[in-house]
Amino acid sequence: MLTNAKFLLFMCIILGSGHLLATKDHKKLIEDLFNNYTKLARPVRNAKTPTNVEMILFLSQVIHMDERMQTLKVNAWITMIWTDEYLMWDPKEYGGIDVFTLPSGNVWMPDITLYNNADKYKNWLLEHIVKIDYNGTVMWAAPEIFTSYCKINVMTFPFDEQMCKMKFGPWQHDGSQVKLMGLDDGPGDDEVFNSDGQWDMVSMSVNTSYQEYPDDPGKQYWDVEYTFHFRRRPLYYLFNLVIPCMFLSLVSLLTFFLPPESGEKISLGITVLLSLTVFLLLVAETMPPTSTVPVIGQYFASTMVLISLSLAMSVGVLNMHHIGPDFRPVPPWMKKHILGNLASILMMNKKFPKPEKKTNLIGEKLAQDFQAWEHQELISIVQNRMDRIGDSPKIRRSYTPCNGVSSLVNDMNDDQPTSCPNQDQGSTSSISTPIVKQNDLLKQLLKEVKKLTGHVADETAEQKLRDEWKRVAMVFDRFFLIIFVIGTVATYLIMFCQL
Repeated sequence: MLTNAKFLLFMCIILGSGHLLATKDHKKLIEDLFNNYTKLARPVRNAKTPTNVEMILFLSQVIHMDERMQTLKVNAWITMIWTDEYLMWDPKEYGGIDVFTLPSGNVWMPDITLYNNADKYKNWLLEHIVKIDYNGTVMWAAPEIFTSYCKINVMTFPFDEQMCKMKFGPWQHDGSQVKLMGLDDGPGDDEVFNSDGQWDMVSMSVNTSYQEYPDDPGKQYWDVEYTFHFRRRPLYYLFNLVIPCMFLSLVSLLTFFLPPESGEKISLGITVLLSLTVFLLLVAETMPPTSTVPVIGQYFASTMVLISLSLAMSVGVLNMHHIGPDFRPVPPWMKKHILGNLASILMMNKKFPKPEKKTNLIGEKLAQDFQAWEHQELISIVQNRMDRIGDSPKIRRSYTPCNGVSSLVNDMNDDQPTSCPNQDQGSTSSISTPIVKQNDLLKQLLKEVKKLTGHVADETAEQKLRDEWKRVAMVFDRFFLIIFVIGTVATYLIMFCQL
């Protein structure tokens, strides 16, 4: 009674300060209604009569949906209506007053709780205003911010749609005391819902159920479950995650067009791989730590695998292009299948013209030219010298085939001096000494020329073998490019088919 007296005094002060409601009828109405009223018991005259509570929920805005914590934070407008049998009056007896408002803490309130609450539990029904009609209808209406658990499926992120539920019901009053029912009024009303720029509400549905819970066996409780269907706006993630990754995939194709001589094939591939790793880390920070891998994560991972394979392919191509000194010739089967069949399929035959069989190497031609010069030029020099001394009978008598042209030619061909045992050395020394000196000089020159032509021939043959390996590398590079393009296109198709 003391509490009721304090409340009546408080209401009189409130009504008295309002001038419009400070009437004797309002004072009398409040005194009569709350004289013997208690908010501790259900407002029914028969204990077996359940209190029917109708609940209406309007979703105003999605404040935050945390994919990693699996929570949904929303701003909702809630209205609950029930009948209080002790708050009824005849408007004619109170000056036509048929409705008035007062703080909700002064009347009985149902203990409605959000079952899947993800925040601190509190009595969110208090500290609000209720409106009471003359027939005992009490309407509680207020906006509230709720944080609930929501199982978020990120498989199709960022093109995903989420189904989140909010379940309300009485915690202590079973079905025989409080019957909670949901009214499907205004589901997904665009005038009420305001998008946060990331989520759009597709629909909203309500389901009223009557079930038993394990914490109170043998009793059933009424509950109302609201299901919200949200669709994500993917534009932000397209511009910040998907499109950059697609461009990086296209940039990785350039590694196959870079010539091996540039030395940038490996560095470009590693740069693209590191960039994709950064984007994959951004996606991993957003996604929940579950076993479900989103499509975009699969796309990033498959692209990283493709780029890693392209790096391995580039290493193989560079190894064949810059082959070491201890290399072997291209095997016959590789010439047949790689430079022949595969090059024909890849339309690269025009790049590899077949050498003519009658074509002589440069070294062979030089060797033939120097061999002809060896006989002709040397014979000409000796013959001219013999013509100059041919008029002297003394010298002519001392000349023999041993120190003549045939001797010079034989000495230069066999690299061994030809001896004439029957020849008088003293008589011919004055004539043969200049010729022998020229013979030694020409033999030394011929040896150096033979070394030069042999070196040129060896380098030409080695370069020919290196060119064959470079052709094999070019064919493999084109073949790896086609494999990479097929893998990239297949990755795109698989990703879009899963969305």
